[in-house]
Amino acid sequence: MIESVAPKFSKKPIKVIGCGLAGAEVALILANNGFDVHIFDNGKNRPKTPFGYYDRFQNFMIENMRFELDCLSSPLFFIAKKYDFQNFGFEYDENFMMAVRKELESNVKIKIFNASIENINNTETTIVATGHNTDATLLSDLENYIGKMHLCFYQPEKMVIDARSVNLDNLNFVSDFECYANLSEAEYRAFHNKTIEFDEKYDKLENLEKERQITIESVARRSGEALRNSILRPHFDENNKCYASLKMKYVPHFKILVVEDFCSGLDEEEQSEIVRTIPALENCKILKFSKVMRKTFLLSPTCINNHMQIDEKIYVCGGLAGTAGSFESLLVANYCAYCLVCDRLGSSACDLLLDNTCIGKIVKSLLEKSVVKFRLFNLKYDIMNDEDLEKFRREEQIQKILSKSQVEKFKEKLYGKYF
Repeated sequence: MIESVAPKFSKKPIKVIGCGLAGAEVALILANNGFDVHIFDNGKNRPKTPFGYYDRFQNFMIENMRFELDCLSSPLFFIAKKYDFQNFGFEYDENFMMAVRKELESNVKIKIFNASIENINNTETTIVATGHNTDATLLSDLENYIGKMHLCFYQPEKMVIDARSVNLDNLNFVSDFECYANLSEAEYRAFHNKTIEFDEKYDKLENLEKERQITIESVARRSGEALRNSILRPHFDENNKCYASLKMKYVPHFKILVVEDFCSGLDEEEQSEIVRTIPALENCKILKFSKVMRKTFLLSPTCINNHMQIDEKIYVCGGLAGTAGSFESLLVANYCAYCLVCDRLGSSACDLLLDNTCIGKIVKSLLEKSVVKFRLFNLKYDIMNDEDLEKFRREEQIQKILSKSQVEKFKEKLYGKYF
């Protein structure tokens, strides 16, 4: 604990906006390092759905991220162990969040205000940890610092198909991982007409189009050829002459096909009927359906620096920074909090957390990915392809040793030899 850091530089408290996983984590880390913290939380938009993604994707990096949080002495990870929350990191648990709230309220360095912050004062050190459901008024104020085009809305979840239910010989593979389901003109018309048929049952979702979310139904409404010019753009090669194509990514280790660019607000039965108009997929088993969810996040590569700042005194972490997943959010919250501590001390210790660690992989993916390819990042899924997974399995124990070593070097540089 660095008791002298906060009084030495300023007696003003650190503002933390939001009291979800990331907000609670940064508040407790800062309080444990001697800072006074004021948390502002209106209690609205608290997630009630599981944090985790499709269960086959959950086990890639879970163990290493747990291990790293333990090495960092993560306050929330400690609470989870203290109260024996076995599902910590996998699902939303009201009892766990109540335990976290109790820890916050009992900490003498933390004050909680049940209030909204609509405007950010750039003369006060503030951490924005509001997640994907950030209040619209606060977002409007953030635009003053980052510009409107650096805000993203609506993140589609992709459809996932069990590859064992599909005859892979009927797909056009252009690499080990990339393939296409090709359609004739008649098959394309069937796909288009079925989409229009289901779409006409609903009121038009104007907000989706206003915030630039492209669904198959919104594209199909434009014209008879619109799908073919975008989502079902034909892929030609010497052996295949087709009218339209549906692009997919094949993940051989899990025997799944991830359908690229297929985003829909239709229900599961309707999505099934549409996809099965494609002969190559007529008997497919859909493991996960596409969803359109309102998730707000910043275009991090363009507006956040490597200390998680959008302005000298304004830091961002959690879902708003572009993470998708509880462990990812907690690790970025740790990095953000320690960046603030290091900035106050004039220390470069945080740089050590960027090498040979899960934190490093997440932060670099958030801040260094090209703007065109940027989207919500989930280490458990996004960092891995088949080759990565095999390497990870071979080097899992080595990675833990490297992570622990880097965290210990970081602590020693920040706190001194006897941390």
